[in-house]
Amino acid sequence: PARGGGDRAACASPSRVSATMEANRESAIDALTKARAKKDAGDHASAVRLAEKSLRICKTEEAQAFLDFLVKFGPGSEAAKAIDRVLQAADHYAVLDVAPDADAPAVKRAYQQRALKIHPDKNHAAGAQQAFQRLNEAHNTLSDPAKRREYDLKRPAASGSAAQAGPAWGAAAGWHSKPQP
Repeated sequence: PARGGGDRAACASPSRVSATMEANRESAIDALTKARAKKDAGDHASAVRLAEKSLRICKTEEAQAFLDFLVKFGPGSEAAKAIDRVLQAADHYAVLDVAPDADAPAVKRAYQQRALKIHPDKNHAAGAQQAFQRLNEAHNTLSDPAKRREYDLKRPAASGSAAQAGPAWGAAAGWHSKPQP
């Protein structure tokens, strides 16, 4: 491969570019352009398929980086799952993944851990901005004693029962509640 990377990295050396190699390079660039368009249109599966096609035709750093991005932040990735957990949480306690009786340091610790995983500057999966806003709202509410009391009174599961709080609670989250009579 030629030094300097670029689009020719694995296709040809700059001094010996044949017509076939140039056509392959152009086909690879075309496939990568289409992959980006599919990603922008929300068609993740097609974007991955076209990025892989681009790499098969002509290995480039640009195509490899784009494919790595799709795998890291696409649907089904750990990054996307972290976003989904926050967006689908039943209440502020589930957003932070803390028990209703969690103290202030536990709430802060949970916030910091989640913020590292879903901050839009680090997590480029769809919905990161909305998930981070929801995380901030949960942290602001649960870290202020007055807001927390008010929230607990208005909360659908105001009794604090883990069984009533939604799917994020219970044994799956590591908390066990006594059955209600």
